[in-house]
This record gives sequence, structure tokens and C-alpha cells, in this order.
Amino acid sequence: MNTDTLLKIGQEFGAPLYVYDANKITSQYERLTDAFKGVPKLRLNYACKALSNLAILRLMNSLGSGLDTVSIQEVRLGLLAGFR
Repeated sequence: MNTDTLLKIGQEFGAPLYVYDANKITSQYERLTDAFKGVPKLRLNYACKALSNLAILRLMNSLGSGLDTVSIQEVRLGLLAGFR
């Protein structure tokens, strides 16, 4: 995302505002998994505590990530996001 796009989003929705770039998250996840592709049966887990946004959890699930949870609320969010 470039600065102009972010400024437009800020003007439209106001501030403070959290904006996440799914393309960047995907590319970083792929970069990380590629770095460890030689490790048999590698499973990366996303820490739900880091960011429990349901859309982000769904994205991480779609990428093949596992989910690290520490509370029943995080488990419930994970299930809502499609983690099994």
C-alpha cells in the first residue's frame, strides 16, 4: 500500500484506524515458510494474542498456518476463523 491510498482510507473512515495489507502478510508468511522448506513436517503457528482480528485469522488459516492460543476466547475465535 502506498501513502496516497492510506491517506484516502484515513479520510474516508477517520482516525485512529487499523489497516492491514493481506498481500504483505501473505508474502511475509510465504517468505518465512520458504526459508524453512527443508524442515520436514514444518507447521508454523500464528499467535492469536498478537492480533485476534477475525479477518486476519481467516487469512492465516487459508495460508496453512496453525494457531497458537492461550485462552478459551482465542480458541473460539480460531474455530470461527475455520481452524480445526
